[in-house]
Amino acid sequence: MLNPPDAFSEDDLRLLLANNWGLTAARLEYVPVGFGSHHWSVRDSRGGRWFVNVDELAAFPLATDDPLRSLRNALSVPRALVDHGHRLTVAPERTGDGAVLAELGEQGFAVSVYRQLAGESFDWQPWDQTEATLTAEALAVVTELHRVPESAWGSPEVETFTIARRASLDAVLAGDRPDPAAGPYADRAAELVSQHAPTISAVLDHYDRLAETARGRPDRFVLTHGEPHLGNYMRAYGRLLLIDWDSALIGPPERDLWSFGLGEPRFRELYQLRWDLSETAVDLARFAARHTDGDNERATWTNLVDSLAALETTAANIGAPWTSRH
Repeated sequence: MLNPPDAFSEDDLRLLLANNWGLTAARLEYVPVGFGSHHWSVRDSRGGRWFVNVDELAAFPLATDDPLRSLRNALSVPRALVDHGHRLTVAPERTGDGAVLAELGEQGFAVSVYRQLAGESFDWQPWDQTEATLTAEALAVVTELHRVPESAWGSPEVETFTIARRASLDAVLAGDRPDPAAGPYADRAAELVSQHAPTISAVLDHYDRLAETARGRPDRFVLTHGEPHLGNYMRAYGRLLLIDWDSALIGPPERDLWSFGLGEPRFRELYQLRWDLSETAVDLARFAARHTDGDNERATWTNLVDSLAALETTAANIGAPWTSRH
């Protein structure tokens, strides 16, 4: 995220780090990277360096009735992988109670702590626009992940194929509009989505049919990361590592493979649609809630526009006659 949240202070974060990880933060620096979690670089009083993730539970990327539980289960995966000797990732540090995260008071945030690595990070870009050897190396990490035995999975939840914040899409498709007082993008976002209503409605129906087919094949399920795009890799310890495991689930291998253009075609299509539908629904839900006109909101608006354009392109590519393009 580009701006820190207003719901808590850095003093609140310092206290949480001290009480749960025994870290006395001599220096906190907000790091405006990624889009989903908030990040701080921390130097402790002994000179140790840490990377702190703060996740807003209301914006949790998976559809779940208990985002704190689901995030805890997702983050158990990298911890278990490292504990079982699988060199695929960097794991969250355990709290004094052995947990992989701590809840930040009653503000609706969850904090996880990682040792800060000296390594190379990457910006997001499509795999077909990435250097071939780097793409192959990244795919090898995903392939290795899918072969990890169940005993080293931790406690991830199972894919439900539910689209996060789908209710926000359904409401607009039904003609509802958010309260304009929610913020400057509330009405604009609903109007933009309504312009694409024919495509969205038909894509949702098509997605549901594909999901029902995938749901009936649990024999194919493996441990998946969920978002193995280039921005979620870093190079350290002489190899590529997968980071940001908040979307980890047990599910079809195409959940990771679709962005590489691999996997069974119908399930690859399922996850391509899932990505754009979820991005659209989550962004729309953000604008239906209280918001301002800051950097985060402007970036969210751009993402919403791009997601809707991608949906139209995908609909056209799969030969659908119901796109909203003229």
